[in-house]
Amino acid sequence: MTASDLAFPVVCVYKGTIFTSKTLDALTRTTTAALRGGLFNGLQIVDSTGKEYTVKNAKKLHGIGPFWGFNVFLNRTVRVDIEINDDPRALSADEVRRLVLHDFRAWYGWESRGDFDELKTAVEKAPTVAEVIRLVTS
Repeated sequence: MTASDLAFPVVCVYKGTIFTSKTLDALTRTTTAALRGGLFNGLQIVDSTGKEYTVKNAKKLHGIGPFWGFNVFLNRTVRVDIEINDDPRALSADEVRRLVLHDFRAWYGWESRGDFDELKTAVEKAPTVAEVIRLVTS
């Protein structure tokens, strides 16, 4: 199974924290440093239908942008091909909500949002997985 089969937007869980991707393009765009650092190793991806996938393999396809993706710091922006497991686990809205609320408590960057209290309340009340993910990606 490939990342193009996911229902976007998605929430990704990496080392206990979450990040979101609105599109396949955003999910498969990274740097060579992040790829070497293991960003995709065991990455868990929860799509908008509530299915949780684990990344089995990620490989660099090509550079993106001018100068083949290289920047002045000699890092490179690249497109990756992500292979994910074929047997996803179904998550409920409560399980996804718990993931997101845990990250709200673990990473204080969320609180820098001017609407953090409203966001937290909306996530707590969101009836579906898709709604929880939509709230944190907006």
